[in-house]
Amino acid sequence: MTSKDENTVNGRKKPVFLSDLTKRFRIVLEEGSERGADHLGFCQLIPCKGFRPGPGQSGPFIGLHSEAPLVLMLYTDRVQNAKNIWNAIEQRPGTRADFALDGEALIFFGPELLKIVAEMAGGRKRRQLSAEHRAKLVEAGKAGRAALKKWRAQRVQSQNSTPNEAPGPQAMENDVGIGGSVF
Repeated sequence: MTSKDENTVNGRKKPVFLSDLTKRFRIVLEEGSERGADHLGFCQLIPCKGFRPGPGQSGPFIGLHSEAPLVLMLYTDRVQNAKNIWNAIEQRPGTRADFALDGEALIFFGPELLKIVAEMAGGRKRRQLSAEHRAKLVEAGKAGRAALKKWRAQRVQSQNSTPNEAPGPQAMENDVGIGGSVF
């Protein structure tokens, strides 16, 4: 149940998610995101150029630093790139940078600067499809699923029949693919 204040749910502060702030950039979950729903906003990342996902993930990313006030953070090991980003946004209120780390940098900024920072840091973008291309992919998926269903049915039929009852190569001549495999 939502209270009168749109920023609270059941008397608790509503969490902030990166996915609510941008639809253009890809969102991944940080390793160790199993801490629970209360911390899920802090586990969402926008991977940037040089980010390596998976166990032991590393590299530049944009994440949530604090919810009140809403502050985002760019972590990067590309210090020269971070200095270029800092030069572009340093005059904006609410921004600060930390270059005191050894070969790493942090830049803190508001959500209104997310697009600028993500573009300059090489944030990974979501795939955007035209209506025609989306329809083409849907049709290709349908054809692939139909072929898989047909192949499974033939496989079950051949497994259920005795060797003398199995369809011969002439019966499945049209379904033979590269290397003689049946699709």
